[in-house]
Amino acid sequence: MHIDHGLVTLIDFIKTELGKGKHVHHLNESDDLIEAKVMDSLAVMKLILFLEDQFDVKIGDEDMALDNFRSVETIYALVEKKRKKKNKG
Repeated sequence: MHIDHGLVTLIDFIKTELGKGKHVHHLNESDDLIEAKVMDSLAVMKLILFLEDQFDVKIGDEDMALDNFRSVETIYALVEKKRKKKNKG
């Protein structure tokens, strides 16, 4: 079984940095982080800084749609899209 270390890193960050005191110990990739009150404007900014540093991507204004930050799944899809775009060139 292949483990995507980037995805594991993202989940760990959300649990430890953004989910403090919010009971996200059993976080699934599709859980709604906004509904769980994990994501607010400050959390999004922290997450963006983390993503840009950890995954060497640039999150622009065009990426600021709330749906991009709704779940681990959507966040990681955004990262993968940015990585592919960067590698193409």
